[in-house]
Amino acid sequence: MAFLDDYKNALLSEIQLEIFIDERLDELYDYYSLSNYEAIIEDKLFFRNLPTYPKISELDFTHTKNETFLNLLLATSVRLNEPFGFGYFLDILERKNLEKSKIIEASTIFMNCRNATELIDGYGPLLDLLEDSFLTQSDGQKETLNVLLNYYATAVGHFAEFNGGRLAEIRDLLVESYGNSTKTFLQNSILEEALGLSINFEDNPYNEIQQLIDTYLERGIITAPFIPGYIIESDTAYAELISANYYDMSEIWGLNRELYNNLLNTDSIFRSLGRGTAVLTTEDQLVVYMSQLGKMHFAKLKDAFDGLPENLENIHLFDWGCGQAPASKMFIDRFSSENIKSVTLIEPSLAALKRAALHVSKDTQIIRTINKDFDSLIDEDIVLAKNVGDITVHIFSNVIDMDFFQLHSLINLLKRNSSRLTYYVLVSPLISITKTQRLETFVEEISSNVNNELLLFDDKASGTWNRGWSKVIRVFKTEL
Repeated sequence: MAFLDDYKNALLSEIQLEIFIDERLDELYDYYSLSNYEAIIEDKLFFRNLPTYPKISELDFTHTKNETFLNLLLATSVRLNEPFGFGYFLDILERKNLEKSKIIEASTIFMNCRNATELIDGYGPLLDLLEDSFLTQSDGQKETLNVLLNYYATAVGHFAEFNGGRLAEIRDLLVESYGNSTKTFLQNSILEEALGLSINFEDNPYNEIQQLIDTYLERGIITAPFIPGYIIESDTAYAELISANYYDMSEIWGLNRELYNNLLNTDSIFRSLGRGTAVLTTEDQLVVYMSQLGKMHFAKLKDAFDGLPENLENIHLFDWGCGQAPASKMFIDRFSSENIKSVTLIEPSLAALKRAALHVSKDTQIIRTINKDFDSLIDEDIVLAKNVGDITVHIFSNVIDMDFFQLHSLINLLKRNSSRLTYYVLVSPLISITKTQRLETFVEEISSNVNNELLLFDDKASGTWNRGWSKVIRVFKTEL
């Protein structure tokens, strides 16, 4: 693996490590965030015996890329159940007065435990921190549940062989919390699956839990039944309603609010959305997502579009992770359908993509639907024939900060296929330095070696902007 060889060589020198992080953070992020347990455990010896721990402590942490790198190492220490590495990297974070997220605080509780009593006593504070993180810092359940599953994996690893009684106590705590719904973030079937696994040492429960975590986090190769060609929702009551008249985005939201008011069990449907990160599969999920989470996205997109010139025309619009296409509809409402030459909708959820195409069906004659996740995309998916004077607009609404795809591959795909004048619109919640750095890395890499201009830079933390929401907005242009 060329990347890993280059990385190991860079770790031998603080100067080379600084350069490597600066130039290849996207690859580092992909390696630590997307590798499954089987792959990363092969490098455990390398991780455990890093000859460069002192080199890492000498990094200049006024640079957010280096801080992001440190947070990746902390998360990987938890994943590998490496308390020495975790303690070493945590010490750097604390000595340098860097941001300590609630996820890191929660992980500290069990990574520092020396016996079962400490693990049990820390359970209550752990749940409180994870719930607080879920409600204020995380963009979905996966990050918080991943930590809780690793807490349980730590207990299994320590006690399955010689102290099954105490391990059973810990499992009982988790069973009780899940059954009584004591915390919002616990409502997910993955926890029930983990607690249903055998804890007999002979059944290798630790590896079973790690494989379950991989499946939950979608690590490794996932085969999805993507549908090729153009798809659009039809022959449904909703399709008939939308097709009967022209609706702008505000009116579409209003229609979904009316539909939401007629639904039953809305709380369970809302939880199934994973705070807006789940791949939607049902009609009810589509309605609840649009009606309950739409306003927050609309507000960020409205502010982001203020960063674009008013006189855009001859536009080829790309909506990445489009969902039901609220970003495309808002863009078209703002800049007029007369200026749109084509719309390309990219979305892994078949149900959402069909509805997205329906929503923009009256705005342009050329609509391309691509039912794929980002890692499955090829050059032909985003190549278009363009005329002189055409421009491209890429919208990434609440996707770049999420670590479910290889950022490095996406950047290379876009750079290979960019032409003429291109605008990029990125919006996300402000969650952490590590998440925001993904956006910064994207902007930096896409802008390298081309004429570029940053048009809008806007960060607002929770509680400092509309309704207490947060936002990260980057709008920039490139020109070849």
